[in-house]
Amino acid sequence: MRIESVKRGTSVFENAVKVEFEDLGSSTYDWIYLRDNCPCSECQHVQTKQRVFDIFNTLSNKPGKDLETSLKRVEQYLADSDFQIMNSKLVCNWSDSHISEFDEKWLLQHSYEPKLTSKSRKIIPNIRTWGSHEFWQLNSDGTGVNSYDRLTHELPQIFEQIHVNGFAFIQNVPVTLESTERVSAAISIIRPTHYDPCVWDFTSDLAKNDTAYTSLAIDMHVDGTYWNEPPGYQLFHLLEHTNGEGGDTRIVDVAKILEILVIKAAADRSWQKTLQVLSEQPLVFHQSGDSNQEFEQDSFPTLTLAKDGSLVQCRWNTSDRAAFIEPLPRFTVADIYQALFRFNALINNPDNYVQFKMEPGKIFVFDNWRVLHARTAFTGYRRLCGSYLTRDDFMARFKSCYPNSHDA
Repeated sequence: MRIESVKRGTSVFENAVKVEFEDLGSSTYDWIYLRDNCPCSECQHVQTKQRVFDIFNTLSNKPGKDLETSLKRVEQYLADSDFQIMNSKLVCNWSDSHISEFDEKWLLQHSYEPKLTSKSRKIIPNIRTWGSHEFWQLNSDGTGVNSYDRLTHELPQIFEQIHVNGFAFIQNVPVTLESTERVSAAISIIRPTHYDPCVWDFTSDLAKNDTAYTSLAIDMHVDGTYWNEPPGYQLFHLLEHTNGEGGDTRIVDVAKILEILVIKAAADRSWQKTLQVLSEQPLVFHQSGDSNQEFEQDSFPTLTLAKDGSLVQCRWNTSDRAAFIEPLPRFTVADIYQALFRFNALINNPDNYVQFKMEPGKIFVFDNWRVLHARTAFTGYRRLCGSYLTRDDFMARFKSCYPNSHDA
């Protein structure tokens, strides 16, 4: 590693140092970026991993300075800075005698002009998509099933199964609300809602004005489409089903559906528009069954995608879809309905979904942003309990199972 060049511009935003790495090429780092991200214990809190040094205010002596004064102070601070390589580290000597040191690993990991390594910052495994055939293969040898008796020991693999596959099963669970709550709390923080402040427990008695509280069939959907943030994960535990039949669960992996859509869009322009509609056109969802409260959300498309085109979140529940529709300028109402018909056909294709019966003592937990679920109509007495689980807390617990998960 060596310093290739040092650029001193006319503005604080034009100063940069270019570092060459053996066999990997060179990357440029702005001085202000390096000072902002000094990893020393004076600038980064050792325990909390948060910035202590505030480049926007510390160098200006106090918050609230006008922009011109602030930038002038930063320019003065950086003016006489010096850079050198010592002990395989880039050493930055700033004007106030503060020293920042960056090793090669840090510089490569944080390189940006250009980025020199394609290695992702992700330290967790990639997801694995599935259709009907792949689902049964995943579960044929029992590797996808965990035991309540070994819950604490098996939590890391439960986390991984939920993240990678979108679901996990936990068996040998005592058929009680208390045991269901214990499993829920081990996986993440239980999210309170207007349905219940903790673990929910219901039958087909319409205790809440929602079709889930009936014996009717419910088609493929995610829960909470009418909230700004739908529950990240959901957990089901069937406590009892007597004197009747039906009530089967169907699930489908929308990440797999997205792969199918991308393939079709590459081969057919009309499917290209379908994918655009599904990933761009907002739909309106509502929950208006209770007279004392009404929920509505109209800001998100059916499929929210990441920059790389992968699935971030699916919002789909035709039962909760409102009549309001405002097509984006590039779409017509006909375009929207064609896209939704195609999406509906894919999620209800037997090649893509699976159907099974839940049973007392076996918990099913799944990614509510990725896996749609449905229920067939049923007869008899059926009692189900479960919970909504927060996404951020699940991911935080999951990532903590991996080494270097705190590297920023």
